[in-house]
Amino acid sequence: MQTNLVLENPAVSQKPSFSFIWNILRSPLHALTDLAHEQGDIAHIKLRKRDLFLFSHPEFIEEVLVKQQGNFIKGPSLQRARIILGEGLLTSEGEEHLAQRRTLQPAFHRHRMEEYLPVMNENTLAHISTWQNGARVDMSADMMRLTLNIALWSFFGSAPEGTVERVSESMGTLMKLFPLTQLPLPDATRMLFPKFKQASTDLRQVAESLLKNPQAEDAKRALIHILKENSNGQFTDEQIHAHTLTFLLAGHETTALLLAWCWDMLAHHPQVMASLQDEVDVVLGDRFPTAEDIQNLPYTRMVVKETLRMRPPAWAMGREAVQDCEIGGQHIPAGSTVLVSQWVTHHDSRFYDDPHQFRPGRWYEIDQASFPRYAFFPFGGGSRVCIGEHFAMTEAIAILAMIARRWNISSAQSALARPNPSVTLRPDKNVNLIVTKRVV
Repeated sequence: MQTNLVLENPAVSQKPSFSFIWNILRSPLHALTDLAHEQGDIAHIKLRKRDLFLFSHPEFIEEVLVKQQGNFIKGPSLQRARIILGEGLLTSEGEEHLAQRRTLQPAFHRHRMEEYLPVMNENTLAHISTWQNGARVDMSADMMRLTLNIALWSFFGSAPEGTVERVSESMGTLMKLFPLTQLPLPDATRMLFPKFKQASTDLRQVAESLLKNPQAEDAKRALIHILKENSNGQFTDEQIHAHTLTFLLAGHETTALLLAWCWDMLAHHPQVMASLQDEVDVVLGDRFPTAEDIQNLPYTRMVVKETLRMRPPAWAMGREAVQDCEIGGQHIPAGSTVLVSQWVTHHDSRFYDDPHQFRPGRWYEIDQASFPRYAFFPFGGGSRVCIGEHFAMTEAIAILAMIARRWNISSAQSALARPNPSVTLRPDKNVNLIVTKRVV
């Protein structure tokens, strides 16, 4: 397709802040989409004494994430995530972040996928072997358990008994209560939420047990090895705990959501599911997928990409301007909040025909030479692009292929789950499917 690169309404007007605040609290996805439609590629809201800008065009998104990234730090929400994650890779800034990333990057190099894939395959097969023919399966919960097990075995060498249950319970509590930490309350008041405090404590205890687990020492897994042996004193004990928590939580939650959305889409688009199964039948047969196979499953990859386009687990990203700057001719004062939204840009009809239609084949049609780089940015961009991007894509493709090869799925619900934006983009209800064994 030809992408229209004409920028919409670069002259910025202001929207009444009260109306926007009401809309963003009531329906964030609609509020940001409406704001972009009303004001164009640069939208401006005045919130008390703070300016808020929403940039929706790929050119401006690239300015924020790449070209002027040194002038932007994480937004207020992720800064508050320190109360859970501490000073880890997700929350650190500047030179400290770059140094941490350089040290941790070897655990996520592409060549590591050959090491991780057997773990992904074995855990997936063990997990789906518990399914009963014709049973109803909650894919939201099932994918969360599966990807958590994979993260534990891949990064830490084992999954001590009870770890999956402890992390799942604590994560559920934190996801419900974390929005409350966005309220203008002092830290002491936040700590009055006993469930929040207990869930945070439980996760830290899990991190401690993983670091002390003798099985992890024997396994010499890449991440645990780097944290404990190769940091050369770079990381404090607190930072090691923070990295452990970050990779434990971020290493499974967003991929689990991606997979739940994939299954929801596939269950409601049987022709797409049939095309995916045709591909994995030919490429894999009865084998486990190898690293080479992952590259030879283009349609399966497109199913993942199309789901990331329509239901991006990271649906918006906030940054704060450190110094005055200019983007698209618009002056951005220091201290301003800048938003870029995967949800808004991924559903822009200038870059995608029928953007609300689930059509994996569109990725065959898109001319990559003219397609704007930041019209699709599910993993962010620049020096802060998700360090686990290759791991997540490999994991999602492998799990889809292994399950689709062995099981047929149909939805137990008449309609697609609706997106519920919180810290991540979650289904508003469980993704319930009926699974039946394939005869192949």
